[in-house]
Amino acid sequence: MSRTYRVTLRYPDGNAMFVGTVDAEEIIEIPKRDKPALNGGPPAPHASNSGERMTDPQKRYLFRLLSAQKVEGKAAEEHLKTYFRVTRLADIPKDAASTYIDQLVKDQKDAAS
Repeated sequence: MSRTYRVTLRYPDGNAMFVGTVDAEEIIEIPKRDKPALNGGPPAPHASNSGERMTDPQKRYLFRLLSAQKVEGKAAEEHLKTYFRVTRLADIPKDAASTYIDQLVKDQKDAAS
């Protein structure tokens, strides 16, 4: 049985970014596989092989980069926990933090041009 849904994607300020329709069908058998990373985030922390954790300078820089996107304080902390799928900021792998910093810097440069 197919259903049609109206989808509206909005910017944080409430303005419509995209309005469209989606036709969806129920899938009875769902193949089991690894869950994809949330929001394009890195794989789960256990996949990191270096074992090193994010440094304080990395943490400060991430908060500064997120602040430039109007994500501050507790909201920034929750964003990082969700993005990296951890319960504590201290559990974020160093290499994953570096990758995310690089991505945020690139996004910031792209937005400026």
